[in-house]
Amino acid sequence: MASGVYVTFFETGEPFERELPPVGPFDHVVVRHRQLVAERAVAEHAPEVGADIARWLEAELELQRALGVEPGGTKRTELRITAPDGVYVRFAVFGEPRERDLAPELGPYAVVVVGRRGVEADGQLLATRQQSELAAWELTVGAGDALVGLHKPDIAFRSASTTFHPGIAPLPARGRTVEAEPESAVWIRPTLPAAPPAYTPPAPVQTEPTRPAPEPEPPLPAFPPPAEEPPALTPSDLALIERMERERAEETLRARILDEERRRLGVDETEDAATTWAMRYRPQAANEQETAAAPGGDGEGLDLRAFLWRLRFAIIGLLLIGIGIYGVTVIRSGGTQTVPGQQVQTVGIAQKISGTRWDYVVNGVQRTPTAGSAQARGTYYIVRVGVTNKGTEGAQLSPNDFVLIDASGAEYRAESVGGGAYYSASNTQSQYIWPQSFAVGRTASVAVIFDVSAALGRGNLLSISELPRVRVKLD
Repeated sequence: MASGVYVTFFETGEPFERELPPVGPFDHVVVRHRQLVAERAVAEHAPEVGADIARWLEAELELQRALGVEPGGTKRTELRITAPDGVYVRFAVFGEPRERDLAPELGPYAVVVVGRRGVEADGQLLATRQQSELAAWELTVGAGDALVGLHKPDIAFRSASTTFHPGIAPLPARGRTVEAEPESAVWIRPTLPAAPPAYTPPAPVQTEPTRPAPEPEPPLPAFPPPAEEPPALTPSDLALIERMERERAEETLRARILDEERRRLGVDETEDAATTWAMRYRPQAANEQETAAAPGGDGEGLDLRAFLWRLRFAIIGLLLIGIGIYGVTVIRSGGTQTVPGQQVQTVGIAQKISGTRWDYVVNGVQRTPTAGSAQARGTYYIVRVGVTNKGTEGAQLSPNDFVLIDASGAEYRAESVGGGAYYSASNTQSQYIWPQSFAVGRTASVAVIFDVSAALGRGNLLSISELPRVRVKLD
């Protein structure tokens, strides 16, 4: 990315896939009422993955409308100002060389957003204005205690390698830059070199007298090693114990069934010790008349009782199979039942879902192999989410609060802010910036980044930690 200032035209709540790419670089930019003042030596665009030629042309056309070359005014009312080496800001009066109450420049910032009613830098509110767009900007405590209440109509921007527009009154030589911290937004004054510290002689080192080496102590009597504590049961041991108890319960049930059958048929009353278990349970015809009356006439027919007796093992087997299926079902479900009021709810993209502390709207997804200088192990799966803080000032939201679930049920954790894919000092080319703070009642757009396999298909869901019973269908 070339050195200079880049400008992105966008609208609050606009889906990511419809957002225009940045245009630039500009030597300097001045934002005035319904007018943009900017100069550049060559027309370039900041690198963006997935942008087609129609979006490039629309971005150039929007720039010409903002500059006043094309009539009709801009279609998007928000501006995002960035620079590879940081953005510097000055609230001033454009074209007034004898401007009074000069305001120092602020910065550097990574991103500055100019909206209808406020100016934010890296998530920090610098200035606001009344309902009328003709009103001047009123600086807040975010610009420094010394500038609170100061009114300026225009905003000038520059990068670290460029200067402000010549129409902006220069600052006195005694100080130019105010660092981007609320408590330190004051003029920088030269400091005199501190006097060298007075010499203090080191304290004398006292050495202890040499002591004779102690005599070796007699060896202690040997004792048997303490008994080792039994090792803790592993999950496999617990599963084995549970299976053995289940088989023991099945054996008990089988024995009870057999005992009941033996008692009903009077087999246990037989005192013949030479009769084996199989012989004792072999069905016998009652008498010759029953044998003759049976179908076939030669003793092959069996009555209903004898038929059921032959099927006793099949019936016992079916009971055991049913018990086994029930046990597997209980193990898989964890012994819990699904309550209709606790079923998982699935919502779609652009549908608002509300938690106790945040509101969420998923605006779209994007796949890209890189994020600035960061290279994905597979591919970066980026989910654009609009979040609104409904709690208190200082409430924080982390990428770890989101989980990606693919069609097979596998879960993917989001990249952390310090993982390298987001904008940082080591990756200044990344366009994905995680806000440091979330103002109450204001919607902020965040990019949740997942590093997934390049072969990841469709049918993915997004889970949010604050809403465990809600899933957002992404594609």
